[in-house]
Amino acid sequence: MARARLLKPSFFTNARLSAVPPHGRLLFAGLWTLADREGRLRYEPRWLKGALFPYERVPIDRLITMLIEGGFITRYESGGEWFLEIVNFLKHQSPHIKEPASTI
Repeated sequence: MARARLLKPSFFTNARLSAVPPHGRLLFAGLWTLADREGRLRYEPRWLKGALFPYERVPIDRLITMLIEGGFITRYESGGEWFLEIVNFLKHQSPHIKEPASTI
């Protein structure tokens, strides 16, 4: 389920993030809307592409790799499934008090 998240002005002036192509920066912001209250979500490239870029050809895997290499997200395996975690998510986001606890 998508959620409302805040986008701070510093997003646009982050020098490290500027090294990521525009679709990658948009993907990064989009991941926030799909992540749970801890900043975690399942890593399913086809679902991510459909949820965030339904009308465009976007190399999701390559952009995810760039975000990992930039230190913005991490990818990990647990129980045979792959997940993403947004680094410093709770430093920049304040999930709604009624948002359910993370199950990941």
